[in-house]
Amino acid sequence: MIAIRMMALGRKLGNLYAGLCAPICRRYGMNQTCFDVLMFCANNPDRNTARDICEVRGIKSGMASVAVETLEKNGLLERRGDPEDRRKHRLVPTERAAEVIAEGRAMQARFTGTLREGITAEEFDALESLMAKLENTMERMEREGRLC
Repeated sequence: MIAIRMMALGRKLGNLYAGLCAPICRRYGMNQTCFDVLMFCANNPDRNTARDICEVRGIKSGMASVAVETLEKNGLLERRGDPEDRRKHRLVPTERAAEVIAEGRAMQARFTGTLREGITAEEFDALESLMAKLENTMERMEREGRLC
């Protein structure tokens, strides 16, 4: 029963977040995937390759590729060579994206703040610890190629 509750909670969180993103996406004429890619690159400058977006954010490679191309075409994102690995390209938001990113970060802060209402700092720390353990378990299962 707990697994179903966790999946339902994840779905509800995703739907709520998408609902909060919708006005920003409409205002700037972009779809949810473009917004997600842009915000991910802005918030994770150390994990800003196409592979990172797919692995961490869970966006399919084809959708990520189209989003990156669209963001580049609209002047919101640019590819930069990685000075340490010439095979990699870093995806960096441009100055033109600053307004979208600022609105997105403000919305994310409201979203997180609302979710934390009624939760003590200790409870939130325990939640973060539990999520880290669950992520580690799932990553280990993936590496081992097993379902359960």
